[in-house]
Amino acid sequence: MSDQTFFKGLMDESLICAYCGYCRTVCPTYVEVGWESCSPRGRIQLIRLLLAGTPLSAGQMTRLYQCTLCGHCAQVCSTRIDLRQFWLEARAQTVSRELSPQGLATARDNVARTGNVYGYQNDERAGWVEYMDDAPADLYQRDQAEVVYFVGCSSSFSPRAQRIAESFVRVLDAAQVSFTILGEGEVCCGFPLLAAGMHDQAQTLIEHNLERVRMTGARTVVFTCPACRMMWLEEYARHLPGIRLLHATELLAELMAARPLPLKDVNRVVTYHDPCDLARNGGVYDAPRQVLAAIPGLQFVEVHERRERGLCCGGGGDLEMVDPALAQRVAQRTASKLAATGAQVIATACPQCVRTLARGTEQAVPGVEVKDLVELLAEALDI
Repeated sequence: MSDQTFFKGLMDESLICAYCGYCRTVCPTYVEVGWESCSPRGRIQLIRLLLAGTPLSAGQMTRLYQCTLCGHCAQVCSTRIDLRQFWLEARAQTVSRELSPQGLATARDNVARTGNVYGYQNDERAGWVEYMDDAPADLYQRDQAEVVYFVGCSSSFSPRAQRIAESFVRVLDAAQVSFTILGEGEVCCGFPLLAAGMHDQAQTLIEHNLERVRMTGARTVVFTCPACRMMWLEEYARHLPGIRLLHATELLAELMAARPLPLKDVNRVVTYHDPCDLARNGGVYDAPRQVLAAIPGLQFVEVHERRERGLCCGGGGDLEMVDPALAQRVAQRTASKLAATGAQVIATACPQCVRTLARGTEQAVPGVEVKDLVELLAEALDI
């Protein structure tokens, strides 16, 4: 698609908006900010001005990124605009005009320099394995395997999310799965750059990861990060014919259906939070619930806002890089609603959701735990 066609398509989409306002009722950032310019329809008006050549202030430009890409607005849009794709294309336009926020430029530079958004040396990507008491001598890095576990930046470098990776490899071992991690051979999947509107900059990362996976001979790539999974489905899958790309909960539900694991009772009240990129944007609703249903002793309670109506944790769409305070307010509101079920534990299936909701519970509902589903399963396996 030429730049002119790309530009015209975005402008045409912006003119479709009926200004009905249904999107405002479900937008997590608009609920917190309250200004029309932070609603989806308000951002569409700003994008229309941007495309028409009208200068926008720094505050107006920031509004375009005060969005978690949760996809709820697209679901209720009366004119059926593909709003998630619209936001991505609009952000690409801001990048081409060198108008994107500084925090995103920092992330881009970190990835270019180190291969991850955190800016750590990439040879530390598997450092979490070295700190495990029972890690195998090969540190889970095998030349050939049936399954590649693509760990992702958050679970590789964030201390809280590293516990998710540790739990998952222990569960895979318990299920006797032949798997490998890529270690320092893995680099960022590219989703943070795509979400920032920097699609071209993600291509080198994609090519690198594709080659590393091909070298293993694996027929399945599994992810604990829904954003990584979605990125691979959208940008990698066409280059990997015959290879399955699964979220951890999909693989675990499959494995447990074939051969039950020796699980002990987990006597706690648990609710489940649907991550936006796994559920509403990714179509995976049942597998996480099947895994939870298999854990004995667990009392499962559902929040009203679930499945396709699931609540956003505030951590998506690069919002933390642009407005961390806003991301935190969204997380607190969501944590409060989930805790209102009476749950002792909020379970989710995304390292970013775990990070943001854990901070949200600390401030809004202290005493409620936040765990990734694979952490709960590891607990039930007593490993």
